[in-house]
Amino acid sequence: MSLQDAIKKMGEAAASLVKDNNLVGLGSGSAVAAFVNALGERIKREGLKITAIPTSMQIELIAENSGFQLERYNRINNIDIVVDGADQIDSTFNMIKGGGGAHHREKVFIEAAKKRVIVADESKYVKFLSRSVPVEVSTFARHFVWKRLEALGGRPKVRTLEKGYPYFTENGNIILDTEFGEIKTPPKLETDIHKIPGIVANGIFTMKIDHFFKAKADGRVEKISK
Repeated sequence: MSLQDAIKKMGEAAASLVKDNNLVGLGSGSAVAAFVNALGERIKREGLKITAIPTSMQIELIAENSGFQLERYNRINNIDIVVDGADQIDSTFNMIKGGGGAHHREKVFIEAAKKRVIVADESKYVKFLSRSVPVEVSTFARHFVWKRLEALGGRPKVRTLEKGYPYFTENGNIILDTEFGEIKTPPKLETDIHKIPGIVANGIFTMKIDHFFKAKADGRVEKISK
């Protein structure tokens, strides 16, 4: 058994939580792709009617090929269950998300959903959050936000593509990946960043999650319910 086997099993475990006629919010990333594939197999095998709202084109394409009926964003308030990944999860289950640039939509989905599920491999679980925090910013406010992030102790950097062009989110904004070192009080930093005008969303997530799944290198999957 390998980590990839565990990620596949994790996707199947998360898919088992979905009920017929559910409206499912789909996050982004490889772990979510494993969930979408597993739920797609259930749709074919059991004849389930599952509707979904994806946060990104990456997952939308996979969902289209897996038998999901896709819904419009105006039904976000009706999401029964959301399944998403994470870039880091600390010992008190705060998270950093946004490596794929979809954290604004993911934060909305998670807050709206009746049940919240996170799928991630064991490398994402750490004592303290320490990776850069993705901060989605309107281009108009870039210089202003940059200075305010520095005032909070951050070291921002514009996210760029391979050839140096700025990365734009699906909302048409840029991302400032901002280093803060070890983050000992994630809720406070999340709030402090959120107060800065010009920021659309930051990648610190501190809301309650119902279930975490952890895929392990030895092929096992651990479920942590909060």
